[in-house]
Amino acid sequence: MLRWKALSAAVVSTGLLVGCSSHYLPSFGPASVIPAPLAKAVPAPSPVLAENTADLLREHLALKRTSTKRPALTPVPDPVPAGDPYVVGAPPLAPVDPFMPPQGEIPAVWQSLDKAVRRTAADFGGRLSVVAVDLIGGARYEFRPNDRYYPASTFKLPVTLCTVQAIERGELTWETPVTFTKEDDDTVGQGGFATVAYGTKWSVRNLVDRSLISSNNVAVKMLARTLTWDGLAKCTAGMGGMVTRTEAGSTPVTARDEAAWWQTLWNIKQQQPSTAENLLRPLRQVPYLGRIVAGTPRSDLVTHKFGTYPPYEHDGAIVWGERPYILVVLTYGADHAAADRTIEQIARAAWDATSAAK
Repeated sequence: MLRWKALSAAVVSTGLLVGCSSHYLPSFGPASVIPAPLAKAVPAPSPVLAENTADLLREHLALKRTSTKRPALTPVPDPVPAGDPYVVGAPPLAPVDPFMPPQGEIPAVWQSLDKAVRRTAADFGGRLSVVAVDLIGGARYEFRPNDRYYPASTFKLPVTLCTVQAIERGELTWETPVTFTKEDDDTVGQGGFATVAYGTKWSVRNLVDRSLISSNNVAVKMLARTLTWDGLAKCTAGMGGMVTRTEAGSTPVTARDEAAWWQTLWNIKQQQPSTAENLLRPLRQVPYLGRIVAGTPRSDLVTHKFGTYPPYEHDGAIVWGERPYILVVLTYGADHAAADRTIEQIARAAWDATSAAK
């Protein structure tokens, strides 16, 4: 079972940071701690983007593009235990899909993507799931959509979405102070909280920014605690991609679940653009430019949230091209470099498919 304290943080290698030196994050840094009485955040320079580097650099120095191809069609054990890890009231686990599911009817826009996914899956050293949604025509593509994976840091997207919904209901504001407690601490992905005292207060906006931009584990735990786990389960169930928690940590999700989170963000963008911007702004500042971003010729059109918790390597995004689409790729059982390369290949195929669509 995934330990909650090991929920993956985003990885910012030194090479990636060089390309992000111009980012300016107005709600980050020690000055954004809210003493009593409540004070407005003071801008801090971009080096705070490096706050998670020490924690996860050891993992993502494996980004070197060396060949790691494994034997084709090697079955990979299912990561989900035999017993249902969900709490009472959550949906039962779906069975794991066939390693290479039969090819059904594929929407025209996604036929070339399906061919690419099957080629890639045959060479992949683990197993993978893909969901793509054409946000203009509604055409949907799914490859092993029912397989469950521990979400790693992709989990931070639904937490922040539920935070926005709580603000819209008037239960929170962007300036609501949240107290940092020992319960929130984490030995992995704690970033700047490593030197912060318990009892300090942080604005909701600050925590949302930290959760999405630098994938800070402490920040997302503070938000989840504020929402309550029951509240988070109810919120995400309403999105169509329920997230719950056991004592050991967050429970597995599917690519279909994750696509539902991105669909929720898209819907908010269409109905309440200014509200959606509170999440899109930090998502645009995510410094990691691999996976779906690397496979998309126009990286500026990608807002993504990736997750790493070996052997789980994921990415999900909205690509805001002329024909915008959602793409979610979840993987299990391969090393960093192989997973990154595989997600990048699938992202490129999704871009080509939508670009060629009439």
